[in-house]
Amino acid sequence: MEIALAGFKKDELKVYTEFGKLFVKGSKEESKVDGTFIHQGLAQRNFERVWTISDDTKIGSVEFTDGLLTVQLNKIVPEHHAKKEYL
Repeated sequence: MEIALAGFKKDELKVYTEFGKLFVKGSKEESKVDGTFIHQGLAQRNFERVWTISDDTKIGSVEFTDGLLTVQLNKIVPEHHAKKEYL
C-alpha cells in the first residue's frame, strides 16, 4: 500500500495496528499564517486514516521516502491451505 504524503517529515507520521485495524496518523505543528483558507490539503493539516485488516494479514516493512509512505502487507497462508506438490 502506498500513500503520498508530500509536506510531511518522518517524525510527523505514526503507523500502527490495533484491534485489527491499520492506523496512519500525521500531525503537523500549527503554522502561524495570516489569512483564511477555503481548502487546506493534507500537507498542511493533521490527518488520520484507518483500514480494517484481516486476521491473516501481517504488516511487513514500513518505509517513508521522498514523501511516499509504503506499507507492505503480507498474507499468512495456513499450512493446510498451502499448495503441495506430490509428483
